[in-house]
Amino acid sequence: MCVMPDIFAVVADPTRREILDLLLDRRARNAEASVSEIVDALGVTQPTVSKHLKVLREAGLALVREDGQHRYYTIDVRPLDALDDWLMPFIFSDDEEHGEAALGAAAFAAWADVTQPVRQAAEQARTRAAAAREAVERVANDPKPFGQSVGRRAADVVHGAKTRVQDAQGRFGRH
Repeated sequence: MCVMPDIFAVVADPTRREILDLLLDRRARNAEASVSEIVDALGVTQPTVSKHLKVLREAGLALVREDGQHRYYTIDVRPLDALDDWLMPFIFSDDEEHGEAALGAAAFAAWADVTQPVRQAAEQARTRAAAAREAVERVANDPKPFGQSVGRRAADVVHGAKTRVQDAQGRFGRH
């Protein structure tokens, strides 16, 4: 994870900010970006993009997944939390219209306590959605095992229901 002064240097570069914007947009669509897609979107050379992606990876802002010779990138916004925490008191320092500047900082601090669990929940949702997509793809590619397990589950439920009905009839003297 990157320390705060390094984050300032990382996000100070306009090309890296463009890459982060692109990765954030892809994240919203639950997608990754290949190096060639980033090159095309930014209109810069592949070595330039690779150099900036290395800086973003080292700062913990970009995550890479390798597939053969291809690399696919996603964003990790957690390293920006320290920057966000540090900036908020300055952003709210001119809030004289609504009382003391500390009010803004206090409001942000309260909000910051909420954002971490929300981000964790969102990450869990993304992980579970990816697992669900993989399961659906497995079933689409070979539906037989899924059909067998559904059939087995249905048979178990029917058998359990019959057993409970018979038990109930036995308890109440009905046959």
